[in-house]
Amino acid sequence: MRKQFDFFLLLFLAKKTGLFNPLKTSTGEIALEFQVSQQTVSRKLRELKQKGLISFVSSPQGCEISLSEKGIAEIKKHFSELKTFFESGKKTRELEGKVSFGFGEGRYYISRKQYLEQFRELLGFKPYFGTLNLSVEERALSSFLLNSKPVFIQGFSTKERSFGSLKAFRISIHGVQGAIIIPERTKHPKNMIEIIAPFFLRKKFSLKENSIVKIRIAE
Repeated sequence: MRKQFDFFLLLFLAKKTGLFNPLKTSTGEIALEFQVSQQTVSRKLRELKQKGLISFVSSPQGCEISLSEKGIAEIKKHFSELKTFFESGKKTRELEGKVSFGFGEGRYYISRKQYLEQFRELLGFKPYFGTLNLSVEERALSSFLLNSKPVFIQGFSTKERSFGSLKAFRISIHGVQGAIIIPERTKHPKNMIEIIAPFFLRKKFSLKENSIVKIRIAE
């Protein structure tokens, strides 16, 4: 949270100064903007100054703040990273992954009546009781999902336990409709995705461990 606040404060100052102009303000005004104490803002501004990201001069009338060359470079670095991320996302409509064995829990969860009803209504198909697990590159996955609007599947509770919500992203795999499902709670690492489809995909496409599979955003 500390690093996040530092970044948002630096971004706020960049917007107010236009990167290159001094900003005459007060720590009280900035505190109101961020809904934190004036003491917190004063401390954070001093920390940014110590890091060489801003110049900060305080007086009884308020304060004057300017971004340093280092501060401007920091903003530009984040801008470049985000620009690359979104531009690559626009072009990525195909994702490649390796088939991987899962924990064998997909069948149990997918077969729950409350999930099935939502899958039929929101995705348009009844899934096979199981998931295909693919190991993918995290950054490629993020770019891929930018092109697809998520479908929200609500969680529910039974007498025995609660089942979390999940997000589904429509895809096609070798011409077969399906969906990536991302549960609210999962044991899988971030580079592992689960795919549901109307068929047993392993059998239909003769997939084995480490088989390469390409999926596309559903048109």
